[in-house]
Amino acid sequence: MFSECKSYLVDHLKAAGIKTIPYTSMVALSKSMESHIGAVLFEKETLLRNGSKTQYVEDGARKKRRKVFDRKLSFTVIIGEYTEEAVETIYEKFVSGLDTGLYVNGNYISIEVEEADWVDKDDSTLKSKLAVQVMVTFDGGIYRDTDFIKLKELEVVSVEK
Repeated sequence: MFSECKSYLVDHLKAAGIKTIPYTSMVALSKSMESHIGAVLFEKETLLRNGSKTQYVEDGARKKRRKVFDRKLSFTVIIGEYTEEAVETIYEKFVSGLDTGLYVNGNYISIEVEEADWVDKDDSTLKSKLAVQVMVTFDGGIYRDTDFIKLKELEVVSVEK
């Protein structure tokens, strides 16, 4: 789930108008001397135990899927530009183009934009005149699939009184 979510954001950032390859590490970003910049940085992951179950059919066989953990991944997306208008244009294109969710290994992961923080040139180590940092969260889970017991494997014992 981690790599799929990260590559989704990188691809989406490129589609919004970032011409260079977006940075994915804070070290590389801090060493950058560019004014036109894009970055996707991992922030945190939270896990919460869950026990919900669902049933589905795969290749004619009934199966049980148990959600073992709720999994929430948070990324910071940074967009920096030469002018305020350019930042605003890329930012709006990025946010408006985000899907409500995506599927990874058959499991739906919702996408939420949590918050945005506008940073001026004087308040940042970036060389951009203005930058915006957007927190994007992916809500998914960790699952365990099991089969149902087959009736021919079940042994029935009769007990008489």
